[in-house]
Amino acid sequence: MELEGKVVFSSGKAGDYDIWAIDLLSKEIEQLTTGEYWNDCPKWSPDGQKIVFVSSRTGSPEIWIMNEDGSDQRRITHQNKWHNTPSWSPDGRSIVCCANYSGDINLHTMDRDGSNLTQLTDYESMDYTPQYSPDGNTIVFSSKRSGNSDIWTFNVNSKDFSQLTSYEGRDYAPTYSPDGEHIAFVSGLLDKHDNEILEIYAMEANGENKGRMTANFGEDRHVGWSPDGKNLIYTSSKPNSTAERLNVSAFGKLRGKEVKFDRAPLDKEIDAKPQGYLLFKYLPESIIRKVYPGSYFGSERYPDWKN
Repeated sequence: MELEGKVVFSSGKAGDYDIWAIDLLSKEIEQLTTGEYWNDCPKWSPDGQKIVFVSSRTGSPEIWIMNEDGSDQRRITHQNKWHNTPSWSPDGRSIVCCANYSGDINLHTMDRDGSNLTQLTDYESMDYTPQYSPDGNTIVFSSKRSGNSDIWTFNVNSKDFSQLTSYEGRDYAPTYSPDGEHIAFVSGLLDKHDNEILEIYAMEANGENKGRMTANFGEDRHVGWSPDGKNLIYTSSKPNSTAERLNVSAFGKLRGKEVKFDRAPLDKEIDAKPQGYLLFKYLPESIIRKVYPGSYFGSERYPDWKN
């Protein structure tokens, strides 16, 4: 499976995430943000020329926009509030995100310059991870309004809500396929010891025909789609590890493959060079690295794929 296109994602460790882009064909990577703070949740604009993201460089996580090459980084919210998971409208004119303007976490929209801020939901707990449908008429999101984290939709025109999942575990982070016919999401499966295991699921846009999309040995989350809707991209970890790596699987296939590339620049950004001590210093770095937990070398999240 030869992959093409460009994926933007965040990588790093707690408190120090940066945004990167990788060309899936050449495996060349670009670092788009710098600094020892939180740059996260990147999303390509519909025309692929801009990236919306979250940055805590001014203190609170605010919404920012930059060009596709990382230039002209501009802050568009100035509320000193918590913001997360921004996403574009299909026409690229507005942005939806979750934020705690009222004390609770609710959905908000704004124009791409940050003007016309509008609160869409008014729930006393948490509505989060919103995304527009490809036709712009619906916003799918996660909410605890049923007492549990489930997938809901909000009709932009009628203002009606619909609940799509009602699983006893967590269902969250929904994302529409490019044709709008399916929704992929993360589901927290409970094992026999009541431990949560995160896997990727998908369903039809009306909530019917839910099916498991991954069956890996670690946790899978941060799911997105390829531009043609034939593949899912997500992050996956190995058992007993918090280090997540980019993976791709064909839609409907349970097994994915890691997106392999030279991670040395990502390691360097968070100063994650392995050190050998005493006699171990004479061993090759490839051997020394195995002594360190994978999370020492950072973790990837929030991939978004464009042509």
